[in-house]
Amino acid sequence: MGYKMVFSDMDGTLLRNGTEISVENLTAIRKAVDKGVEFVLCTGRGVFGVERYLEELGLLGRKGYAICQNGATVYDLQTMQPAIRRSFPPEWFAEIAKAARELGLELYYYDDRRFMTERPTKQVQKYCKVMRTEMGILENPLDYDGEFTKCLASGPRDKLTQLLEQVRPFLDDRLDTFFSSEIYLEFVRQGVNKGNALADTAEKAGVPLSEVIAIGDSDNDRSMILRAGLGVAVQNAEKDVKAIADYITERNCEQNAVAEVIEKFILS
Repeated sequence: MGYKMVFSDMDGTLLRNGTEISVENLTAIRKAVDKGVEFVLCTGRGVFGVERYLEELGLLGRKGYAICQNGATVYDLQTMQPAIRRSFPPEWFAEIAKAARELGLELYYYDDRRFMTERPTKQVQKYCKVMRTEMGILENPLDYDGEFTKCLASGPRDKLTQLLEQVRPFLDDRLDTFFSSEIYLEFVRQGVNKGNALADTAEKAGVPLSEVIAIGDSDNDRSMILRAGLGVAVQNAEKDVKAIADYITERNCEQNAVAEVIEKFILS
């Protein structure tokens, strides 16, 4: 099988220590790109937490795409403007935000390159430093005059689970929700996920799904692993993610798992 596109999650998959692309991964990706394979970062991060890695990989300005905010926005690498965007109005999130506040959870709001929070806590300040983004203050979602591409509640897992149970009636047929880590519960427009974004992006690129590889580790990666011709779970992936994968790497994210996949299925 000649694979023409590789979609890779970042945190827990591509990045080492959650911050860097190893020399081994970088070398393998560049070799694949030189061979004509499109490499697509597919992440829950906002674009502000992705661009420096695109530059490091030599992808900025080239033909291709990057998927951000778990599929809510797909960026054209030649312009870094949204090629696909699926957002929702603030009023859809108002009651959820109220319930989250009552549980003492932190709330983050995303709109393209804008990142906003209700309170400038130490955790938020650390997040902004890691993501290299400015912090906007939004005390109430109804005060925002645009739309959100995603909203995120952060805190202890038991509190997030409690929030999820409380707000199910407010999700209706409008919003989907999922855990992207132990401390993050995310809300996106219904139908937004990495799998749908992968399929739409592959179609834009003219590549059939049978010629696509998807690599991930977490619950929010399940949909793209299932949609791809070859779905890969890295060694450190969650058990339910490994259960649906076509291939499980021998290496984990700290040991260049993405390079293993590229070397085995593209460069060999």
